[in-house]
Amino acid sequence: MERRISVKKYVIALFLTLVIFAGGIVFGAMLENARLNDSTQINLQEKVNLLSLQLQQKYIDSGIADCAALNQILESNINELEKKGRVIIDYEQKSVLNGEEFDLQLRDYFLTEIQFLLISQDIDKKCPQNSIKVIYFYDENQFDTQGRILDYLKKLFGPKVLIFSFDSGFLEEPMITILLTSYNISHYPAVVVEEKVFQGHTPVKTLMEQICSGFERLEGEIPQECGIFKPE
Repeated sequence: MERRISVKKYVIALFLTLVIFAGGIVFGAMLENARLNDSTQINLQEKVNLLSLQLQQKYIDSGIADCAALNQILESNINELEKKGRVIIDYEQKSVLNGEEFDLQLRDYFLTEIQFLLISQDIDKKCPQNSIKVIYFYDENQFDTQGRILDYLKKLFGPKVLIFSFDSGFLEEPMITILLTSYNISHYPAVVVEEKVFQGHTPVKTLMEQICSGFERLEGEIPQECGIFKPE
């Protein structure tokens, strides 16, 4: 007997496949829109924090704002910005339908981080400097461990070290290119510790020595953490 082909079954199977496929697209779009809204909210919160810090900064000369409190707020805001920045970067990398919107959100994040960097430098001119500034330029090398080293140093020194991280390959934001050019950086990862530039992978001991040398130049109290690695 010849086997009869059931057209009806194939039509139903095709219909169910299309429904599942369309449902997946709709769900993906809804999830991406939720991520976009979340990243928008994150950037808005950091903009408000930045504005508040800028206003407090203006009161330093009048004596209304306290330098110690201002530095504490700055360090707290930078830490929060860094945590939220990782979320935005993750969203941008996973985006499918709203790539341009996520790129704009990422630009906004990096610009906010640069503004915090400039404010920290300006505060150092008006207040006694109590922290070492570190700028980190990373690339997409998944085997690079420079970020983990900086995470370790941040945990070690706490608020005494402020770290600003930038994606060297994010060419959508011209300010990142300007920073790279100003420090003459051409190899990644790259770390800048108080204007001292290290290109390529830099071990923890080298960065520790540079950070501790920075505290010595400040002529203040040298953190006890600097006793971990003694310069040879």
